[in-house]
Amino acid sequence: MKKMLIASLAAAVAFTMVGCKGTNEKRGDEHLKEGRYRNAINSYLEAKKKGSMSDEFYDNFTLALVRAAEAEAKKDLNSDLINGYFDKASVNMAEVQNAEVVEEYVTKLATIGKQQAAQEGMDYGTIVNAFAKIDSALVTAKAKGAGEAAVKTIRTEAENAYVAKNLSDAVGESDPVVSEYQIMKIAEMAPENADVKAALNKSRKGTRGYFLIFGEQIGEPVSRRIDKWGYVMAFPTIKMAPGSLSGELQFWASTGNNTELDPSKIKVVSTDGREAIAKASGGWCEAEVLVGKKGQEKIEKKKQAIKGGKGKLMNEFQCSVNVSFSFPKDFVPDYVEYKDEYGIGRKFLGQ
Repeated sequence: MKKMLIASLAAAVAFTMVGCKGTNEKRGDEHLKEGRYRNAINSYLEAKKKGSMSDEFYDNFTLALVRAAEAEAKKDLNSDLINGYFDKASVNMAEVQNAEVVEEYVTKLATIGKQQAAQEGMDYGTIVNAFAKIDSALVTAKAKGAGEAAVKTIRTEAENAYVAKNLSDAVGESDPVVSEYQIMKIAEMAPENADVKAALNKSRKGTRGYFLIFGEQIGEPVSRRIDKWGYVMAFPTIKMAPGSLSGELQFWASTGNNTELDPSKIKVVSTDGREAIAKASGGWCEAEVLVGKKGQEKIEKKKQAIKGGKGKLMNEFQCSVNVSFSFPKDFVPDYVEYKDEYGIGRKFLGQ
């Protein structure tokens, strides 16, 4: 008799630890089953507020949120409610136990991202957010060990559709600076796409002598994801051969600071991450100089020779320095970099 009582008490304790469903959670489950997702969400929120939750709570609460987001997307693919539902669901993911719930969450989040990316006439910010949904789904799928293959497939489909719709126009731009900007936008979304890589490589070879200063000619607000270099560089003359690179490297600064140009900070980086430091000789920097007869002076922008090995690089002014690099013959130059305390610049060369 005593053993039976102990066993009964143990079972009762186990049941208490698992947690029984309160009225609000039961009501939420019923709403979820009947497809009344917003009502289910409200009931689950009440249950959470009162602290009466079973082990199934977060799984079912998450399903209600995900399915509410899916239903909202069918009505309005750009509704703000969609993000709200998925944001709440993402908070639950640490507590979700069922792999099927995880898979439904990640696949539906990724699918809505793909659908948003495929819309006509969307601004770049919307496209970025759409792909961010897919990437967020992939991170969760990897962490929870469910749905990763499905999300990867969705991302590949989204990338291919985005590239097919936009790459031809980007490559066909008559202005090489505009063209490269548009290709780089596509590369942000599909960095491993072979067609995008080939187009960007070809563009970079053609724009070695250009300052990639993106402005009004782009015809849209310029994205800081792309126009991110404080120092913009160009090679008006360049010679590349196995084991060497040389030419005139020009700088244009947009860091907001007047600083010192130190050629010892110029390096070339290979496609596999190796580095070679520049040897520099000669050069000039623009400066504002007072010219004219006394009483008729005016300020003009003049080129002044670099002396002592370093120049003065003024904000929105230019500098030029002759550089050469030596490296092993299997070293394939990817980009030239300049970095100081105020900013960084990279000039991608193409192969």
